[in-house]
Order: sequence, then structure tokens, then C-alpha cells
Amino acid sequence: MLERIELAVVPAEAAAIATEAYIVVDVLRATTTIATLFARGLTSLVAAGRIELARELAANERRLLMGEVHGLPPAGFDFGNSPVEAAAAPVAGRGGVLFTTNGTAALCLLAGRGAVFAGAAANATALAAHVAAHYASATVVCAGNAAGARFSLEDFAAAGMIAGALSDAAPAAALGDAAALARHTPDLADLIGLSEHANVVRALGLGGDVEFCARLDTSAAVPMVVACGDGWARIETV
Repeated sequence: MLERIELAVVPAEAAAIATEAYIVVDVLRATTTIATLFARGLTSLVAAGRIELARELAANERRLLMGEVHGLPPAGFDFGNSPVEAAAAPVAGRGGVLFTTNGTAALCLLAGRGAVFAGAAANATALAAHVAAHYASATVVCAGNAAGARFSLEDFAAAGMIAGALSDAAPAAALGDAAALARHTPDLADLIGLSEHANVVRALGLGGDVEFCARLDTSAAVPMVVACGDGWARIETV
């Protein structure tokens, strides 16, 4: 049963926290897209941090190729990094590769230190229920901006939503300082839409993605890292 909940505002902080489970949050838009793709029936996904690697993995393993550069899918990609698009995508029974930089870097940094999951507001309750039932400690990790070097308001807000779901699932669990701050910050869903990154996404005409990423529990998927290598992490659902 879960006894302690921590929150790391950047991945480097998470690496200094000893914990049994890490929940990586890149809410706009990678981990929301991941939770949504698995809800649609995707069988496995490889998060890749380099576009050349993403193309190579998709071709060699006959996977769907997804991701974005400056917010939009590059030429030759099957889908972008859009949860709205993912919610209607015909991906059941297929494998995928998602090109994403911040999220992949955080997943790979923490792989091997404990169990690593991909989390968002979209799958907060399902993920919290699983983690609370199987681990004594958990750290929610904001993927951040600038390759994880800078604070991200939207990731902090979504991490707070997950910390709240963990606390609801395990009311006796102690909260670290950042987790307590996020847990008791009001209007977390609204903060996602107030972030700088949200404004960038809206400017691309993808405001629907911002709204989608702020919604709680649109997916019951619990995506977990099952293997990791140089610049990639393979994810499957529990």
C-alpha cells in the first residue's frame, strides 16, 4: 500500500528521490497522447527522442509513426502528437513510435531506478489506483521544458492532479513538500490552459488539444516502461 507521495518539478530532482515508482508527466501533449492511444487499442509504443531514430524504428518494426516538430507532424508521419487525433485514430492492434523529446528524456533518465509510468490528467485515476495498490512510494515527475531543464506550469498542474488521485487512493500516504503544494493548488485544470506552451499549441490552431489535455480520466490505460535504450523507451499497458 502506498505510504509516500513525492513530486519532482524537473526530472533531475526526481533522480535524487529514492522511490519505487515514477510517473512521468508531459501533459502537452506526449503523455496525454500515449494514454489516449492505448485507450484506442494500441498494443505497444516506443517513445523516441531523435527523429531519425523514430523513423528507423517505425520502418524496421512496421509501426505507425507519430510525433511533431514545432507542433505539427513532419512529412511521412502517420499521425501527429495530438490527443484529439489519437482519440479517433485507427490504431487497434498496431504498434507505434512517438517522436517526443522532453518526455522520452525523462522516461529514459528514470528507467532502471524503479517502475516508470506515463501519466497525464487523462489517466490519473486509473494510474493512481494501480500505483497505490502495488508500490510503497511514488514520485510524480514533471518532464519540463528545454529538455527538462526548465519548469513547466502545465506539467506541474497535471502532476498535481495525479498527486491528488494518488492521495485519494491512499489517504494515509505522506506528502512531500512539492506534492503537498500541488495537491492543494486550486484550479489545476485551468492552469494547464494558462501555460506558455498552451498558448503555443493554440497558435497552431490546436486549441482542442489543450482542452483535451486538461480533462480528467478520459483513459483507463496504465502505460509502463518495459525496456529502454539509447534515446528510446518501450511502453506497454499494465
